[in-house]
Amino acid sequence: MMLRALAATAALSACVATPAPSDTAGPPSGSCDAAFSYSAEHYGVALLVVQDGATVCEAYAPGMSADQPHALFSGSKGFSGMMAAAAVADGLINLDEPVAGVLAEWRDDPLRSRITYRHLLSLSSGLATTGPRAAPGFLEAVATPGSAPPGEVFAYGPGVFQVFAESLRRSLEAAGRPEAPTGYLERRILAPLGVKVAAWGGPVAGPDPNLAAGASMSARDWARFGELALRPELAANVKLDAEAYESQFRPQGAYRGYGLSWWLSTPLDESVRNGLDPVARTVDLPQGANAGRLPADCVAAAGAGGQRLYVCRSLDLVAVRFADDPTLAGRFAASQDPQTRGSAAVGSSRFSDSQMLEKLIAGLPARP
Repeated sequence: MMLRALAATAALSACVATPAPSDTAGPPSGSCDAAFSYSAEHYGVALLVVQDGATVCEAYAPGMSADQPHALFSGSKGFSGMMAAAAVADGLINLDEPVAGVLAEWRDDPLRSRITYRHLLSLSSGLATTGPRAAPGFLEAVATPGSAPPGEVFAYGPGVFQVFAESLRRSLEAAGRPEAPTGYLERRILAPLGVKVAAWGGPVAGPDPNLAAGASMSARDWARFGELALRPELAANVKLDAEAYESQFRPQGAYRGYGLSWWLSTPLDESVRNGLDPVARTVDLPQGANAGRLPADCVAAAGAGGQRLYVCRSLDLVAVRFADDPTLAGRFAASQDPQTRGSAAVGSSRFSDSQMLEKLIAGLPARP
């Protein structure tokens, strides 16, 4: 079934609905027309919405399909929080212990010796960061100097996720279970869910996978991963540590709009957001929560160009959005300049998470 034309770009002139991925499909996809339109106006190429375990709407631009992998960019960061919850359950790490316990290079450093896993994954480590760029190799990331006391400054960038990957690799090795971090993710979390990362790619500046922004995955697989964030009982089945799992979705560090590798809808005074790095301001979920238009429990894994995985427990909702933003390369280049940095890391030109979710929620069918 063809949805009404969605004026966006020459490459995206219509959105094509595909069969629902299960027999529990919800109402016709026309109920999401406003959300589809808004997404397409901002280069959207896929939108999949699942509520109460049933597909409410699913649509793809010409050339896209339900099982076609798409780059998640920094949406990949959401995997690290789940990996940490698995590692805590496996006795490999404790969120509040110093990472220097496994990174010997940090033990005599006055700043880095105090960094915990919670600091790393809440982007509050105090490590020097150059912002959005190609991810460093694991060892290059470990060599990053400290620039602020842990817990005091929110700084967005890929390096801390590469540090986390190296610390996990060493912890696995010390436990007599040598395994690549991506292998641990796939074996411990994704395989039990029936989910696959199609590939690990760039941008990366070293020999190691880009855990911060390198995964590619289909919309349906990313939605299945989103179910893990939605349902604590599923996390229990996968044997994740309950406290570490829930910490992903609660304020943890220097910025209350971020948990452990997930963006939050925590209501915030606008003066707090005004003082943020421009990158953090591109995810405007708190604005929607402040205005009462979004539930305060909505969270997101967010990637460059507008790649999004939204999860709202109070609505029993998971939504995936993919986009192909032709302005991304130029904005990423601009983000390397401190004078123009901000829009490329997790955003899409003029795209608003708050508006996207508001339109999507408004089109949902009434629930019992």
